[in-house]
Amino acid sequence: MSETLQTIRESKAAPMGSRWLAICALGEISTKTAKTGASYYETTIADASDDIKIRVFGDSSIKPVIAALRAGSVVRVGGTVGDFNGRPDLKVDTMAPLSDEERSDPALMGRLTPVSQQDPVKMLKTLHEIIERIPHAQLRATVQSILKEQGERFYEAVAAMGMHHAYRHGLLEHTLRMAQCAEALLPLYPKVDRSLALAGTILHDIGKVQEYTRLEPGMAKANFTRAGNLHGHLVLGTFLVREHATLVGLEISLRERLEHILLSHHTMREYGACQTPSTPEAVFVARIDDLDAKLSAIEEELHKAPPGVEFTQLRAIDGQLLITPPKTGQ
Repeated sequence: MSETLQTIRESKAAPMGSRWLAICALGEISTKTAKTGASYYETTIADASDDIKIRVFGDSSIKPVIAALRAGSVVRVGGTVGDFNGRPDLKVDTMAPLSDEERSDPALMGRLTPVSQQDPVKMLKTLHEIIERIPHAQLRATVQSILKEQGERFYEAVAAMGMHHAYRHGLLEHTLRMAQCAEALLPLYPKVDRSLALAGTILHDIGKVQEYTRLEPGMAKANFTRAGNLHGHLVLGTFLVREHATLVGLEISLRERLEHILLSHHTMREYGACQTPSTPEAVFVARIDDLDAKLSAIEEELHKAPPGVEFTQLRAIDGQLLITPPKTGQ
C-alpha cells in the first residue's frame, strides 16, 4: 500500500477501486444490527476536509481494533474507494491508532482540524467597526462588554458541530456575515430598530462559546460541554446578556427585547427556540440567521462535492441540492 496520505475529500474523488489512506478522528462508535441480524460497528471518520460514515462488519479484520477505540481517537485508516447508491463510499480494511510520536507531529495533526478560510484578524476588526456603529450607547456597551470578556474564546469558537461553520473561527465568520447582512438590509426596513437588530445579530449565538468545547489542534470536531448539554446556547447567551446589560446599565425593557432575540432566533420550538419571534427585530435576526446558515451549508457542500455527482442530500435544506452550476457564463 502506498503511504501517501490523502484527505477524505481527495479519497472520495479518487477512481473507483483505488486505494486510499488518511489520518482521521473517529466520531461516536455505535453498534447496530443489519437486516440479516448480524451486528456491526458504525462511526464517522473526519479530517479537516470532510467526513464520511463507515461500517465495520463482523468478518472484518479491523473489528477488534475499532472495538478497543473510542470517539475522538485519531487513527491511520485506509481501504478501497467504492460506491453506495451512486455516491462515493470508502471501504475500510486497515485501521491503527497513531503512536505518541505521530500525535506530536503538527503536520499530521494539522490534517484533522478545520479552520475558516477567511482571515480571522481582519474579520474581527471588521466586526468591531460594525459594533462601533450601533447607535444606542448602552446596547453598544453591552455587546462590547460581552465580547471583551469572551475574547479568545469567541475568536476561536466553532458555530456548530456540523451543518455550517463547524471550524475554528466559524462563530466569528458567521457573526460577521450576519452583521454585514443586517447593515445592508436595515435601510429597507425602517420599522426594525437598528440598535436592537445589530446588537441581537452580533450576540445571537454568543452562548456557543460555552455550549461547545474548543476545537484544539488535532480535533476534527467540537463536542458539547456540560453547560451545552444542560442549557444550550440560547439560554447560555441570555445569561451573558442579562449579566452584562445589568453591568452597563441597559434599561430593562431593552434588555428584555435583546434577550428575546436570543431566545427566539431558532424561529420555532420544534427547532429549539424557547419562544417564537415576537418583535420586528427578533423576526429580522432569525431570518438572517437562517439565510446565512443555509447558504453557508450549501457553499461548504459545493466545495467538497465529488466530481460527477449531480445531486446530493443536504440536511440544511431538507432535500436534494443540485451540485452542477448554472451555465450563465458568470
